[in-house]
Amino acid sequence: MGEILGIIFKPAATWQSLASKSEESIKARLLLVLALAAIPAIAFYYGTTQVGWNVRGGEIVRITEASATPLAVLFYAAMVSTIIVIGLMCQWMSKTYNADSFPLKGVVMVGYACVPVYLAGAAAVYPIWELDIVLATLACCYTIRLLYLGVPPMMNVPEDQGMLYASALFLVFLVYAVVILTATVILWEYVAAPVFINV
Repeated sequence: MGEILGIIFKPAATWQSLASKSEESIKARLLLVLALAAIPAIAFYYGTTQVGWNVRGGEIVRITEASATPLAVLFYAAMVSTIIVIGLMCQWMSKTYNADSFPLKGVVMVGYACVPVYLAGAAAVYPIWELDIVLATLACCYTIRLLYLGVPPMMNVPEDQGMLYASALFLVFLVYAVVILTATVILWEYVAAPVFINV
């Protein structure tokens, strides 16, 4: 857990420390990444089913537990698939940049870069949409910063190549975000539509 705090408050030193670990040690951190990715889904499930939210002082709105369960599972699947897809793309691009990598190294690096998003997601236990949007935006911005700081030491590439490498990963993030948003619309409409209840 010290690394989780370190990635937020001392990112450069934490990336350097993580980069010096053995392959087995880096692979072992995958379970932590997968556990942290569950925080936003669990928080949104609790916040939308137990606490609820209101719009402009109106009635409190909640989602039924039965309809929130598949949404939470799909939310977690989206978080994990993002980490895996971007991490594997990191591995695929490593040959272009002559980086020192192996498949799970990119996945763990991307997972650690996403720590601000996981922690910001915890705020959803009490859904105040304006606050949640601001926190999510700030968390995404900090995740991008962590990605740019983490690529050079983790992939063992020079700073100038690391900048290009991280920029390529960021573009993959953007494309994948569009894919996830499109899938969300389709699934919301045809597979896992929420059932709202007013309190």
